[in-house]
Amino acid sequence: MAITLTLLTIGVISTLFYGSVPENLVPQLEWAALALPLALLLWQLIELSRKAAKEKEETEALADKPPPRAAALQQDPRQLQDAAVLQFLARLQEKGRLIDFVMDDMTPYADEQVGAAARIVHQGCQEVLSNFFRIEPLHDGAEEEEITLAQGYDSAAYRLVGSVPEYPPYTGVLLHRGWVTHSINLPQVSGADLTGSDEHIIAPAEVEIDPSR
Repeated sequence: MAITLTLLTIGVISTLFYGSVPENLVPQLEWAALALPLALLLWQLIELSRKAAKEKEETEALADKPPPRAAALQQDPRQLQDAAVLQFLARLQEKGRLIDFVMDDMTPYADEQVGAAARIVHQGCQEVLSNFFRIEPLHDGAEEEEITLAQGYDSAAYRLVGSVPEYPPYTGVLLHRGWVTHSINLPQVSGADLTGSDEHIIAPAEVEIDPSR
């Protein structure tokens, strides 16, 4: 389009100044000599505007596009679930040193030392659990009391052990009340949160820096 307008402009100006033009056509050629450059300028401005808009769209698209690893995580819900569980473990380690307690060899320690460590683990892990779950006993009764489960009882809520008859009702002693959570609020993880080598790290190694060394 720009080339066409340029050639027309050159042709009109050449005809007007160097050609033999009838007097009645001179005003039209003068208007054409003025309009064609203006049309060419307008076309160039439109093209520049389109180019700038396209570059802006491409820049915004690149800014919104997640890294390849993040995109892969967003497309795989299972990996996001694993990441949420990993962060939950990280909180248990941070607050209650649970991983240290479970993974450490307790053989060299006295019972008093293990008991003192268990108190710290208990307090920290209880805090984390209360932040992410609303946990209550599943059965309202006390342990060691007699209980009868009638026909149609919730088999997912009660696990039967011992000599179990073929058909209910079942009568026995409550060994454990069970636990149930009424809300779950695990850490919300997006693909952008795990884009590097940290995707399997529960707790980083700690290094104390001593400038005197």
